[in-house]
Amino acid sequence: MKAIKYIIAAAIISIYACNDTSGDGDEAVEVGSEDTTVMAKVDTAYAKPPLAQMPAEEPEEVRINYYDSLNFERYKVDAQKIPVHAPIDWTSYPEAKDFRTRIIEAYKTDEVDFAGYYVMSIFGCGAGCIMGFMVDVRDGKIYDLPLGEENSCLFAEDRAMGNLKSRLFIASICKEKLEDKKVYYKAYLWNEDKKEFEEVEKAAILKN
Repeated sequence: MKAIKYIIAAAIISIYACNDTSGDGDEAVEVGSEDTTVMAKVDTAYAKPPLAQMPAEEPEEVRINYYDSLNFERYKVDAQKIPVHAPIDWTSYPEAKDFRTRIIEAYKTDEVDFAGYYVMSIFGCGAGCIMGFMVDVRDGKIYDLPLGEENSCLFAEDRAMGNLKSRLFIASICKEKLEDKKVYYKAYLWNEDKKEFEEVEKAAILKN
């Protein structure tokens, strides 16, 4: 019996010895210095494109001051200041009553702004159209300003330009086409004796 026990014990010890994998027999691997360098290669097919350039800002359009080129001084009037303005005389122009509110609002300012004695009232009359009247502060009589459709234009650079001390009135400064550099004028002179506006040529209204 003892012999059998020794045989069994020896077999068990042999089995444990074969299954032991934690031994110190593993070899260490040495990493050379050449293995420590990492080479990065960029695939240009997937590289991000450069940021798009912002479009250049367009220069701002410079607006021409046509007023300074007009010779208002040539048609200067020597007007005396009227301390008290006469009431509006609606009988002098009955049709103007249709625009009563507009005319009264302008006249209440007491600001003479044309040819020494007249207060202008200018307002819209549709797309690209303006019209107006003027009232003489000496007697309250009403007169038409040369505006309306016949003195308007599609490409207007400026309109309804008058001067306190001048008889010159510019209804419109126009272009034939939007991109044109050249302009033409619809200009008038107030005839104080006849009490009416008369057309005047471009050469007679511009400064030399």
